[in-house]
Amino acid sequence: MPWNQNQDNDKNPWGKKPSGGGSNQTPPDLDELMKRLQERFGGLFGGSGGGNKGGPNLSGGAFVAIFAVAFLLWGASGIYTVAADEEAVVLQFGKHVATKGPGLRWHLPYPIEDVIKIPVTRVQRLAIGVRDMGDGRRRQRAHESLMLTQDENIIDISFVVQYKIKSIDDYIFDIDAPEKTVRDAAEATIREVIGRTKIDDVLTTKKAEVEVETQVLIQSILDGYGAGISITSVNLQDVKPPAAVEHEFKDVQAAKEDREREKNVAETYANGIIPNARGEAKKMVLDAEAYGKEIVDRAQGESDRFTSVLNAYRLAPEVTRKRMYLKTMEEVLAKADKVIIDSKIAGSVLPYLPLDRVSSKVEVKK
Repeated sequence: MPWNQNQDNDKNPWGKKPSGGGSNQTPPDLDELMKRLQERFGGLFGGSGGGNKGGPNLSGGAFVAIFAVAFLLWGASGIYTVAADEEAVVLQFGKHVATKGPGLRWHLPYPIEDVIKIPVTRVQRLAIGVRDMGDGRRRQRAHESLMLTQDENIIDISFVVQYKIKSIDDYIFDIDAPEKTVRDAAEATIREVIGRTKIDDVLTTKKAEVEVETQVLIQSILDGYGAGISITSVNLQDVKPPAAVEHEFKDVQAAKEDREREKNVAETYANGIIPNARGEAKKMVLDAEAYGKEIVDRAQGESDRFTSVLNAYRLAPEVTRKRMYLKTMEEVLAKADKVIIDSKIAGSVLPYLPLDRVSSKVEVKK
């Protein structure tokens, strides 16, 4: 019965006329209310409207309640959480409709929408040439690790590629099997780089160059695929010759190390001798230059002195001649071992013969 008809007949919605006016009305009995609901809606579920004689039927109120609870549970199933290092891609009937960041989120529940969560800031690790067994053991993968160098030697290399996702849309929709894609690109790249590098360089001085070159080349390949992956590092783990020739290779390396050591000793000796010889040569050159300058200066001085004496002689020949004579005699007599005694006192002086100053070769005349 419609609500407005109940109002027109001065009855409440449950078909019972109020017993009084105003606030003195009493609510209908609960059992009677449920009975009337069952009678009114029971026919919709296979029962009769007059007493439920055909067995127990689901009441309309219970059905509505169950439907409401189921709808709420279905709606609540769309609540999800995106972690701090994740992003979530929302798919509506398989079509990408949104990308969500970290936090508490909601989407239309399955089967309308689905969510794929990917750790975009977490650095992921991929080993090439070896596999970790999980219990501390490692298994070699020879088909990945053995490769040929530029000088036609075989080398065994295992390395680790670290990467993270830079575009979640490209990572999910543009490539299939992302880990396999990274592995294949890394294996192809390391073979190309090692193929143009000599074995001694890989084992000794050029490990860092190989790592950097491999990282750049892997990134170039993945960017060409539109993979949405960023390579953060490439680290060489084990770089060694194959096990069958490892002992012989170590002998060769030891011989090369001995050669380098002897070479370093010789270079050290040469570095000590050559600078000293260069220093001595430089000193001799400087001494010779100083001696030459001294001789020239002395000759120049002698020439200037002679010129000054000549000028003085031209001005006063007699005086200059006498002065030169006296000076010359002074120099000559100063070197002579001779004593001159005046004849007036010669008789009173006792002659003394200094035999200790006489040369050992004394000629005695008879």
